Amino acid sequence: MKRQIFGFLLAFIAASVAAQTASNPGWLWEISGNGLAQNSYLFGTCHGDGISFTDEEIYSITGLSEALDEAQTVFFETDMSRKEIGDEEKEEIKQLMGKIYKPGPEYMMPEGVFYKPLYDSVAHFNEVNKFLSYEMKDVEYWKKTPGYWCIRLSMYAFAKVRMCRSVDSALYEEVTKRGKEIGGLETHAFGMGKLMPMFSDTESIDTLSMKEQAKIVYTFVHSLDNDSVFQIPKLHAVYLENDTSKLQRYFEEGSQKMNIRLEAMGSKGDEAKKAMGEMNDYQSEHLLRERNEHWVPVIKENIAKRPCLIAVGCRHLLSDDGLIAMLRREGYTIEPIVKRE
Repeated sequence: MKRQIFGFLLAFIAASVAAQTASNPGWLWEISGNGLAQNSYLFGTCHGDGISFTDEEIYSITGLSEALDEAQTVFFETDMSRKEIGDEEKEEIKQLMGKIYKPGPEYMMPEGVFYKPLYDSVAHFNEVNKFLSYEMKDVEYWKKTPGYWCIRLSMYAFAKVRMCRSVDSALYEEVTKRGKEIGGLETHAFGMGKLMPMFSDTESIDTLSMKEQAKIVYTFVHSLDNDSVFQIPKLHAVYLENDTSKLQRYFEEGSQKMNIRLEAMGSKGDEAKKAMGEMNDYQSEHLLRERNEHWVPVIKENIAKRPCLIAVGCRHLLSDDGLIAMLRREGYTIEPIVKRE
């Protein structure tokens, strides 16, 4: 997990966070065979890139409305209908969040070190000072190292991207309106346990000088302050094409552009490439494969009882470690719902 925070920041600043990629046509798939009395469905959602989805956009996806009609229960990654969680799960979440929101002494600024001298530009310092004081609501931000703020800002950015009306949230609204049963494939704590190490592993940041850390904080703040990273209409539009190969090409093009930028940085660019590669490896292993393996028994148990719609981020569907391949290995027939001509 080394360098994951550094990789996350670079990826986010390049507007490549929130990727839900795939390589086969269509987001809706039918599950049949293997003794099922009634068919169920897999649906790949888009968690959000800062642009809200409308009902008209979502239900233009071929077959989704009909699949929702047939499903008795709709499963999301977590149970979106849960308003309260148990004490044990609350404690798990508290432990996961503790390092970020209650920093230890290793994240406190050395005595006599202040932010302003770390910046060569007064304008850069003023922008950081204003953002951390007012947007992050911490007038004593200067007591914590820039490395700590790299963690907090990455969490802030991750949350802000998802403040839009995602496909998941829009689908949840419709499911609630129809009075259908709602379920979750994992607990909130389980999902957070896979996600949080991306933000809490700061080994690469901690090895940088305070001045270099401060530079990263400025770059990140400047991106957030100008809201530039949230204006990604192309991703929103490509998802609505309901063609995963087009989305795959979109991100491949984005990666190529990022590589060109990193190559221009020389040796620092090589380090950044490595950091991003390690972050991608972590996502593939822990955020995708391990969670998919955890979900498959839950899916099998429930589709055996009644028709279900399983709605998860579309990257979870495909690849050899995706839900489609895993369920096929369990003996199910998984076929895409194709566009009507």
